[in-house]
Amino acid sequence: MQIHSAVVSNRRPPVIADEDIPQLSLAPADFRILIVNEDMRSADSLKRTLRDLGYYTTLTAYSAKRALDAAVDFSPSVALLDLHLPDMTGFQLARKLRSHLLSCVRRVPLFAVAERVVLRNRELTRAAGFVDCLTKPVMPMELNSMLWRLHG
Repeated sequence: MQIHSAVVSNRRPPVIADEDIPQLSLAPADFRILIVNEDMRSADSLKRTLRDLGYYTTLTAYSAKRALDAAVDFSPSVALLDLHLPDMTGFQLARKLRSHLLSCVRRVPLFAVAERVVLRNRELTRAAGFVDCLTKPVMPMELNSMLWRLHG
């Protein structure tokens, strides 16, 4: 696995510059957000937080397989991926999304959602193609700030 080899060899993960992150000019209400999380309560909490922030167009997938289908059908502006899913890890899902046949799916900005703070989370997620990593419980201001970087 490339992520592991980058960590073992002490090489720095590639830095994703702000100019490489797609800038989307959508109002929060029109911003389509895919939430991928197997835990219904956690997903619903994140959905409520997004609604409170003005992001009303969300879709929740409770498995990686459903997320792959939703990425095509829902055409999200951004995806929030839990790193621990029942059928594969968030890293594996990110790799599948990044290598998808449809370019619109490959270009969806991805944010990782991790269970706890681990010093290497940000490095590992950036190396896997995520824009950034949020830690549960997701803080509304941090989430809003990250989303505004995409469309603000």
